[in-house]
Amino acid sequence: MSFIEMKDIVKVYGKLTILHKVNMSLEKGEVISIIGPSGAGKSTLLRCLNHLETIQGGSILVDGDYLAEEKNGEVIYANEVKSKEILGKMGMVFQSFNLFPHMTVLDNIMAAPIYVKGMKKEEVLPIAENLLDKVGLLNKKNMYPGSLSGGQKQRVAIARALAMNPEIMLFDEPTSALDPEMVGEVLSIMKELAASGMTMIVVTHEMGFAKEVSSRCMFINEGRIEEENEPKTFFEQPKSERLRDFLSKV
Repeated sequence: MSFIEMKDIVKVYGKLTILHKVNMSLEKGEVISIIGPSGAGKSTLLRCLNHLETIQGGSILVDGDYLAEEKNGEVIYANEVKSKEILGKMGMVFQSFNLFPHMTVLDNIMAAPIYVKGMKKEEVLPIAENLLDKVGLLNKKNMYPGSLSGGQKQRVAIARALAMNPEIMLFDEPTSALDPEMVGEVLSIMKELAASGMTMIVVTHEMGFAKEVSSRCMFINEGRIEEENEPKTFFEQPKSERLRDFLSKV
């Protein structure tokens, strides 16, 4: 059984179907890059996995436990306790950082372990400082997010997600809000994470990153996975005409 299994995922907004029976699975230690045009359903798929969106069809299995399961045509979610346990295995990094502006960089990282996991400040502090050191921002620990560059904010956001000790990291276009010169500093942290064996799903427009770091690449178009393959074949010998067209423009 795979670490993550999403089967026949259907997501509907009003009368609009965003995801059409999408299937995705990955093993521990894999890095999957999801690419595709804007509005194709890439971010929605991630948000369904970590329950920021509810699904209208299909099932989501994480490490052998159902977060959501379709029974008799209805999707049943795990109870609150089980859902919290499953979702605790995931860390999420958004394109817009989502840092708390009224908290220092250090407090941003310490917040979730203290308030969600109930850890004591003195046990979280060394973990938070170590993570800030890892992303090269220990010297910014007492500053507020408003005084940081976009690249620095995103590196803090990555450290904050890692503070919960997740088993999988989800990245939703983490560089799309950054100035070009700041993209590299965030991608380098992500490459280090991948090299350390972290399981990752990355929605990205950074084709170089996808080609270099991914175990597999997926192309989503109009709410369907149109193509999936290991990076070399995916980029150099795309089968679908839509993927060929997409790659020629990016």
